[in-house]
Amino acid sequence: MLPRQRRNDPTSDRRVAAELTRLKRKVAKTEAEQRRLRNTIRGLARETDVTLGCSCPHCEQSYMLVRDGQMYCPSCSNRRSV
Repeated sequence: MLPRQRRNDPTSDRRVAAELTRLKRKVAKTEAEQRRLRNTIRGLARETDVTLGCSCPHCEQSYMLVRDGQMYCPSCSNRRSV
């Protein structure tokens, strides 16, 4: 027994194409927002004499901030000396 072939449904195809377009716009908007936030964080770090470190090994929710020989996580308050 052979499986039935599906007919192309133009309405479904248009719906999928519209959803794909919407998702592409959403991804582009999210990427632009990420770039703005990244640039803002770099500027704030420069102004406050802080360096951005690695991802926090404890919570992985934030990057570590490095200042005066200490690494500090702003999310979970994890501290380590450098």
